[in-house]
Amino acid sequence: MFKRLLLLGFLSGILAGASALIYQKVYSTSVGVDFSAIARPAGIMVTSIIGGIIAACGYWILNKWLKEKTEIVFNFIFVILSFASILPAFAFKLPLDATSPELFPGLVIPMHFFPALAFFTLEPLFIKISEKTKSTVA
Repeated sequence: MFKRLLLLGFLSGILAGASALIYQKVYSTSVGVDFSAIARPAGIMVTSIIGGIIAACGYWILNKWLKEKTEIVFNFIFVILSFASILPAFAFKLPLDATSPELFPGLVIPMHFFPALAFFTLEPLFIKISEKTKSTVA
């Protein structure tokens, strides 16, 4: 199960990163301000993949401890952490030459939820119902 969870984390990170890059392009086009020098595409992809892998490891650890209640506890923790992760976006200091800095939170805050959405979307493809109720190491 651990190998499948790592694959789930990696692929959900890629999906989240690709979604974030598409959102960045659409947002920049629609508001006319480009923050790609601050929120770099490579950084977005790497952060999304790392977030997906960390989420997969967290799911595996919770599955070891909680067995049947893994999914609800994991989902709750993942969503709480996603909400908590938006706080630094409000405190982020942009360069003084940044155009329309008030639009920056509108770009990055939704991106913080993309890893959770991607993980929740792909999870049924990787974790069978029978595996959610028992702890396996394979």
